[in-house]
Amino acid sequence: MTIEELRSELRRRKVPGFAYSIGRDENETFCLVQEPDGWHIFYSERGIRSSERVLASESAACEELVRRVLGDSVVQSWMDEHST
Repeated sequence: MTIEELRSELRRRKVPGFAYSIGRDENETFCLVQEPDGWHIFYSERGIRSSERVLASESAACEELVRRVLGDSVVQSWMDEHST
């Protein structure tokens, strides 16, 4: 999966945009950021990166972001409330 495919997948699943950030560290979101040492996946809160993992491939990082976002109870609850 590429970044563009990731964006499409998240839109297709109707994941709210406030739940994730691709390409930058944004407060209170699941983030995917490419850095010189790899693809960083983490939850950002007040400048702290929680549960950070560095992956070597774009595909693995994209799949991990989807897994984390869809596995989050707050995101799931929002999606349930707004599905029609």
